[in-house]
Amino acid sequence: MIGIEGKVAEIIDTVTVAINRGYAHGVEEGMRFIIYELGNEIKDPDTKESLGRFEYVKAKVEATNVNERFSTAKTYETDILSTAIMGTYGGQLVSRKLPLDDETKGELPKHPITRVKIGDPVRQILD
Repeated sequence: MIGIEGKVAEIIDTVTVAINRGYAHGVEEGMRFIIYELGNEIKDPDTKESLGRFEYVKAKVEATNVNERFSTAKTYETDILSTAIMGTYGGQLVSRKLPLDDETKGELPKHPITRVKIGDPVRQILD
């Protein structure tokens, strides 16, 4: 099942975008979306059949103001900055890297710089 799809129509500020979908398209306040960029095609290693394309998620946003034909949406994820305050240490958790062989490491595609821009595709996150 595919949710509501659209595009970034405007960048309002550093945490807010406008998307070209509103209540006329089924958007409701509180709906969550990803802003993404299509990457490489993924193929089945046995059949070589296309399984689709990888999606680089640029941001996750939540609809905060829904109009008829567009909505504004704000980022809802937060960052934890590495800190050392009064002897207490904190930091961001990161995923442990896969133990890849040298040949595989050399073939990895370079991750593009994924900055949000007008025209980026947007898709509803379905839970």
